[in-house]
Amino acid sequence: MKLITFLFTALLCILTSANAQSQQVIRVLEFCPAPGQFTNTSPDIDATMSKAERLQACEQQLQDGNLISLGAAGGYITLALDQPIKNGKGSDLRILGNAMYAINDPVYGDATIGGSIEPGIVYAGVGSSPETAKWYELAGSEYYTTQRHNFSITYHKPTAEMGEHNIPYSSFDQYIRFYAKWNEPDGTERDTTGYLMKNTFHAQTYWPMWEDKDEITFYGGRLPNNAINYGGDGSDADNPQNWISYRYAVDSYGYVDAALNSDKVYTTFDLDWAVDNDGNPVKLSHADFIRIQTGVLQYCGWTGETSTEVLSMENLHLIPGYDDNPIVITPRQRPTSINGITDRPRHEIMRLSIDGRRLAKPEKGINIVKYSDGTTRKTIN
Repeated sequence: MKLITFLFTALLCILTSANAQSQQVIRVLEFCPAPGQFTNTSPDIDATMSKAERLQACEQQLQDGNLISLGAAGGYITLALDQPIKNGKGSDLRILGNAMYAINDPVYGDATIGGSIEPGIVYAGVGSSPETAKWYELAGSEYYTTQRHNFSITYHKPTAEMGEHNIPYSSFDQYIRFYAKWNEPDGTERDTTGYLMKNTFHAQTYWPMWEDKDEITFYGGRLPNNAINYGGDGSDADNPQNWISYRYAVDSYGYVDAALNSDKVYTTFDLDWAVDNDGNPVKLSHADFIRIQTGVLQYCGWTGETSTEVLSMENLHLIPGYDDNPIVITPRQRPTSINGITDRPRHEIMRLSIDGRRLAKPEKGINIVKYSDGTTRKTIN
């Protein structure tokens, strides 16, 4: 009887552990895509849907094994599992995207690490809600070297859906205007203005249908451009465009949609990589929320804007046997002096109304402003 009880208990433990892995339910708590060619279609969302319905559509998209597009630079999604992700030994979570390698790389051939690579930056949130959580970037391989910091980008709502178009594959050359600013790795302040082109392959509006504001602003980091066009400009059918976007290195890490889904190492993320707003390492015991944000401001001809895509997320510590042999990625060391990280000024990262609504810009009345150094203050406008 004791033997039978022991065997039953062991089997129950195995089944419980397996169920913990298979029942990792992803909750979508925020979906804030930037404008893009797949915005409103991946997933299908229209202006009549409530916020709850939009989040439910995102959850269903993931449950069905389909991709969610975050749009151009700055667009993001906030996810949670049914329990916090603990910071254990080695990588703590896996996030899959839609990265793929080219079969016709004219330079690197079969040895390529390029194709469709659209890196997204990952943030870990600790707190009771995404709005009030303390957020930490998981510093990827480029954080201390080529990544730009203090990045913000404002997109302006288009006034028309078709217009003048002289660029190949375009139905509207100057479709959505944007203004972006950031600090270079050496601390130099830069900015730029430009337009997202509307291409001939996607006719729907690229502006999030539920956004009735005239502009939307995103804050975060900016990763280096990673795409090269090995072909023509698209005007000659005999010399078509041939865009290939590359990983930053064969061992680059820390970015979603930047390694093949079959790659068991570089699709994982370690909470030990967490840093504060000044780039200082922070020891987290766990993460309550995970935010993924398109990290590259780049347009690649007929293939459109670089837009991170998300397919799934899982807690690695719930996989039976994982903690016995965890994946360990040794992070890049922080240089002794980092201009533009240690010396970068405080900046606004979030603005809320007195009743907790997220604001895209100052509104009349009391505004609650959160800054990059963790401080909060009330302003009266």
